[in-house]
Amino acid sequence: MDIRRIVLALSALLAVALIAAINAGYRDREALCGGIRYELDSVRNGLSPYVELTADGVPGDFLLDFGATTSSLSARVFATSTGPVKSVSLSLPSFHHGVFELKRYLPVDRRRGVIGTDFLSLLSVQITKSAVYLGEQPCQPTTMRAHGFVPISQEHFFSSDPSAMDARLPNVPIVFLRLGATRVWAQIDTGYDDGIYPHSVDINQALYERLIQDGMRLRHISEITVSTCEGLETRPVYSLMDDSLIVETDQAQPIVRTQNFYLILKHANGCGGIGAMSEPAAQLGASFLGLFRAIVFDPKSKTVWLDVGSGPQFR
Repeated sequence: MDIRRIVLALSALLAVALIAAINAGYRDREALCGGIRYELDSVRNGLSPYVELTADGVPGDFLLDFGATTSSLSARVFATSTGPVKSVSLSLPSFHHGVFELKRYLPVDRRRGVIGTDFLSLLSVQITKSAVYLGEQPCQPTTMRAHGFVPISQEHFFSSDPSAMDARLPNVPIVFLRLGATRVWAQIDTGYDDGIYPHSVDINQALYERLIQDGMRLRHISEITVSTCEGLETRPVYSLMDDSLIVETDQAQPIVRTQNFYLILKHANGCGGIGAMSEPAAQLGASFLGLFRAIVFDPKSKTVWLDVGSGPQFR
């Protein structure tokens, strides 16, 4: 290859990189569904999304946890003698006050509280690489599609309207997964910081049995100890041999594919969740947010919007 061709090739690569950088910054600067911009924070280099809010005049880091249905405050910081719940003034858009459970977080945990779907199901939430937008208004489908976002219907799973929910399910947003011949819905648990095994997919016993029945080959690679409401619990970690994981829409449209993931078997316990369900179900860790350029939770329209660029992506 002569010098001129090398220069042209390098120029093309630089142009692509520049466009990608501009697009990434554009996503971070623009509120596609309106709302207030917050800097995306991480706690102790974690993967879960935090923003700085103020409760009763006390500022601090609050976890945006789409896997929790009830919001909570640090009992150490917001101690009260009136019981296990507390009403506080709050700096979330449209919420002048909020009722929180008081919980004892780990001593090393510096967060002030957790915002669960009791609040988040009433807001539009746009998460990019460096920012979060929180607003009251639903998204406009034409705007979202014009910016390249792909919709996933949340019908019966995640909504601002309780009557639209399946009473057997928690109000938690989902995507659909394809694992070889098996297709299943998976909760998006942004509070599940899966830094030890990135792209962790918790599976329940019913899904584990379905995978085996469908001829999937699982290789046991390790054990992981997790903290639950009942204390510490050890769970087996598997890899899925010969097959990748595909994130799909409700219409089975592939969005993103990855071969770098782990399956963690979540046994039934007294804490509820997918482990207690008799139907196949899964749960994604917060590291999956990194597969998307941006993700928008739009409960008033019962939609999750994903932006991964053009065509099914391989990550």
